[in-house]
Amino acid sequence: MISLQHHTTWGIQLLAVMSIAVLAPRPGLALPCAANCTKYGTCNLELGRYGSWRTSVTMYGFPVARTASSYFPGARSRQPVRNIVRKCGFLGFFTVEDCLAEYPLRCMNACNKRGRCINGWCHCYEGYYGADCSLSLDANGSEGQNSSLDWDSYPHLVALRSTFMSCLRSSPRSKDWNSFEGEVGKGLRKGGGWGKRRTSANVRMAVLEVRGSKNLEKFDRPLYAHIWKRIISSGHRTLNGGEADYFYIPVDFRHMFSEAFEVLEYVQATWPFWNATGGDLGGCEGKQLMLLRNLTSAAIWLTPWGLTRKHPRVWWPGCHRPGHDIVIPVLAQANNMIMTPLNPKVKPLPRNTTFYFAGKICGDNKDPKEDTSSWPICQTPRNPLYSAGVRQLVYFYHSKRDGFVVRPRSSSYVRDMSTSKFCLAPTGGGHGKRQVLVGRYGCIPVPITDYVLQPFEPELDWPAFSVTVKEEDVPNLHTILAAINDTKLAEMQRALACAAKHLWYSSMWGAIFGEDSRYDAFATLMEILRVRSLYPHAQPHEYRSLDERFRRFANCELDNEPPQRFHLCTYGLDPGLEAYAPTPYCDWRPYMKYGIPGGAICEGAPNVAQCPRPWQ
Repeated sequence: MISLQHHTTWGIQLLAVMSIAVLAPRPGLALPCAANCTKYGTCNLELGRYGSWRTSVTMYGFPVARTASSYFPGARSRQPVRNIVRKCGFLGFFTVEDCLAEYPLRCMNACNKRGRCINGWCHCYEGYYGADCSLSLDANGSEGQNSSLDWDSYPHLVALRSTFMSCLRSSPRSKDWNSFEGEVGKGLRKGGGWGKRRTSANVRMAVLEVRGSKNLEKFDRPLYAHIWKRIISSGHRTLNGGEADYFYIPVDFRHMFSEAFEVLEYVQATWPFWNATGGDLGGCEGKQLMLLRNLTSAAIWLTPWGLTRKHPRVWWPGCHRPGHDIVIPVLAQANNMIMTPLNPKVKPLPRNTTFYFAGKICGDNKDPKEDTSSWPICQTPRNPLYSAGVRQLVYFYHSKRDGFVVRPRSSSYVRDMSTSKFCLAPTGGGHGKRQVLVGRYGCIPVPITDYVLQPFEPELDWPAFSVTVKEEDVPNLHTILAAINDTKLAEMQRALACAAKHLWYSSMWGAIFGEDSRYDAFATLMEILRVRSLYPHAQPHEYRSLDERFRRFANCELDNEPPQRFHLCTYGLDPGLEAYAPTPYCDWRPYMKYGIPGGAICEGAPNVAQCPRPWQ
């Protein structure tokens, strides 16, 4: 989960999903670092502090403190690390050697060649700061241009500070804005902002600088960090808190849950923007989760889990607030993705299978019984409500039906989805990713879990390209699908070809349909935030009727063509399939889970400040 905080002239909204925000330094605040500070950590000139929340610090190659405070007077007080093995294990490293290793390419934007990359974190050279060392201040304490990055070539891209927290918050443009000048700077202005934000290219975001401490390689889907990275490279960031429309706090609550409270405490004590938003208490079950909700109640949560209320048969708490939070797609990467029939270089095959699912069915991790004449169909009673029981029900009622394929595994998964008309898109132990995966291969998603909204629903018209079935209607699934004639099916398939672009982060990881990223998931998020600010009282399902640009964007009908020389590289996970790639493979492997600096769209650019922005 990530959260955003958002500015409007009508008040403040807090988005807790994936937030992006940048804050301005106080004029004249730039302070000299203590002697040799940059040898051990990062001197955050804009805050006048040596080190920030949970900054890794090294001394003679060993992490010795959580911040530089233990060794430099005037910094925040912390205790040195006493047990290096335990500390490295907590950070997500299996060995001390790996924890202390320097990997130049495995940090946020590879530190822009302005710092050393040690255990996944940038230790910026003197004069630079920020999670990727992209920022610097001039002698007056203002964001400066005295850097190797060519910021002047892109006036929309202003130096931005980054943080690891997943919360998006609106910026407090209110009549009380002047009260913050003493703490933040006199250059902040009231009003403005979204009233002029007619295209998503003008969305302005600020990042509240706090840094998480976990090893990014340990995360299965470090989406929060890649959205943060794209905010930096896309031109949406700003250091002027008065100009920002949203503030981003990038922390993954799933993997760094225990640190979330400490992050929020640090943010509240450091910047006035967070506290200016106010808001009601959140509505989420669970003591710890409720505490987080209370602290981020005004935030917009960006989350892949769109459960709107507690499921009546499963323990899952309902944390998504329709009309307030935003459901975003899971970063679902898989083998052979470019073999989708939506790729113009792949010849489509006939879709002769009516309904398809292959995957885990029972919560005990065993195959279901062959005999489906009686319930239950799982071999043991362990974890009976895995997937809310949906996968078991579908297997029980339809695994023996003609035209239906429901089985626990397949050796031809890509081909199966590419030759099926409808594909089950259930949840798993929590949120699912099948709706993203099956749609990628042109198979109409069939979501079956009550009270769950899908990625970018209802902002996108999911009924146009999917078939949502209630759990109680599973026995009649075959009748529901049979009612969709060939003409309607063809319409849904055309709509799905567009929706698949909205559900994949091509600007981060590369194209798979020969697309150019103008409609990708990151661009879709920016469009939703743009329309939300223009129409703060509208419901998300109304966006397409209220905003003509958003309607055309949602339907992949924008008429602005990209520059002829712009070609997005292809997400190439599989060697040997290069002949099917519409463009050359992206060279992301040296960067591992950190990805190409700035995202795939930046491949070949001199630096992240010069990433192509063909739609702006």
